[in-house]
Amino acid sequence: MLKTVTIWLVTYVTVLLFFPLGIAIYRRKYLKKELKPIFYYLLFALCFQLISIISTRFVKNNTPFLHVYTIAEFGLISWFYKEYLGDFLNKKIIYGIFVLFTLFAIVNAFVIQSVYAQNAYPRGLECLFVVFYAITAYYKTLKSLEIISIEKSPLFWINAGFLFYFAGSLFLFVLGNLILTQDIQLSLLSWAIHACVLGLMYIFIGIGLWHSPRQ
Repeated sequence: MLKTVTIWLVTYVTVLLFFPLGIAIYRRKYLKKELKPIFYYLLFALCFQLISIISTRFVKNNTPFLHVYTIAEFGLISWFYKEYLGDFLNKKIIYGIFVLFTLFAIVNAFVIQSVYAQNAYPRGLECLFVVFYAITAYYKTLKSLEIISIEKSPLFWINAGFLFYFAGSLFLFVLGNLILTQDIQLSLLSWAIHACVLGLMYIFIGIGLWHSPRQ
């Protein structure tokens, strides 16, 4: 039952992922410098989703892949915010945060939590950092007043997607292992909500990429 539902949720998210990825491929030559990391982020997410679908069928526990994915995901998102916040937030801060996060994620996998368990602490920490970046990005936008029609700004939509997803997933990531061991039905409901929020983030990213400059 749990494996079947997991496969369905991963498949659902993978289908929604093709929406922003298709737009990114279609308009790839028009993507500005700060939007290129989003294209690679979507490609990497698709690869991971396909690996998850395949490994769920043949591997009893595929959580080691999640530990690797978390580090790579945060690296790509940090790259995106480095390009956008480079002249507003010192790049050395972003580099430093990523290095410390990577070290913590590795130590967590082999010392604090098992590599075969949900990496709740790094995922929760990732949420906090991405929320910090997203709020900083909005602050930069408001302070610079460089966007007239904010609803047509790619960065507005993409940033909103990240903020909504990582802020909404913080509780789930931190308490993921506890929920999974205490109540299977609650765990299924939690991950179903997570899939919906993740799908919404992909829709926001797709809208943002569609509003990227036409030339």
